[in-house]
Amino acid sequence: MLQQPQLLTENFVAKDVVYTPEWVAADMVSFFKPTGAILEPCKGDGVFLKYMPTAEYCEISEGKDFFAWSKPVTWVVGNPPYSAFGKWMYHAMAIAENIVYLVPCAKPFYGEKLFRELETWGKIKHMRVYGGGSKLGFPIGFLIGAIHFQKGYFGAMETSNAQTRLTPRASDGLKSPRKTVIFTDGSKSSKVTRQSTRR
Repeated sequence: MLQQPQLLTENFVAKDVVYTPEWVAADMVSFFKPTGAILEPCKGDGVFLKYMPTAEYCEISEGKDFFAWSKPVTWVVGNPPYSAFGKWMYHAMAIAENIVYLVPCAKPFYGEKLFRELETWGKIKHMRVYGGGSKLGFPIGFLIGAIHFQKGYFGAMETSNAQTRLTPRASDGLKSPRKTVIFTDGSKSSKVTRQSTRR
């Protein structure tokens, strides 16, 4: 297990600092409905905490190291650094019953070691797809999804697509687009986005 001084001496990867869009955080919490003891492992700007107000959090820049966390939790929900995904996954598996990470959809399948570990710990219960990284404002083009790993689950993996579309905002003369997320229950959530519309 990494301790905070070890983590700080690791190479910093600028591409790992990718903030979750608010509409994605809102959809993840609405869709997966985490309850009980919840941990946000890498708070960043705190977007997940807006929708999980009772959650505890870690944030290395605040001296709260995820790898020093040892208290068991029901859920770990967040957007971990992609270059160190395996480390974040293994530590989450040690403390949580449910893990929902926003990552490139192929990430859990990159290595045999993690695949074998999941064979005994528990498998992917659901993959919620959001689209290519550019749709989320990420500096990568890989397909991004929220992947729910559940301890003791060995059934089939389900998938869903967070249907999104950009719609203009009439209140500002159609100058800024609005991202509308259509949730699986039919409800909608609209958030202003900086993403430009392309036709």
